Amino acid sequence: MDANTSTTAKQQIRQLKKQKAEIIAASHDRKKIKEVQRKVKLLKRETRALAQVKKVAAAKAAAEAATREAAEKAAAASAAAAAKAAEAAAG
Repeated sequence: MDANTSTTAKQQIRQLKKQKAEIIAASHDRKKIKEVQRKVKLLKRETRALAQVKKVAAAKAAAEAATREAAEKAAAASAAAAAKAAEAAAG
């Protein structure tokens, strides 16, 4: 869920792509190439899932901040209205 996990997965993907290029250049071993491709596929799936979780968490935090801000504005407005009412009653 944290950025460190997704960064690590992306680094592993880059490393595996280099490894795949080396295998192709050296031996064209189909079995090893398939293994590397499978690992890359799984890591990409993992990074997509992590990105989705991160996106949902950011949206939730933004919604909470907006709700908090709206509540503060409402409280300030009601306090101002109460002050005006008290001033009108006193005056």
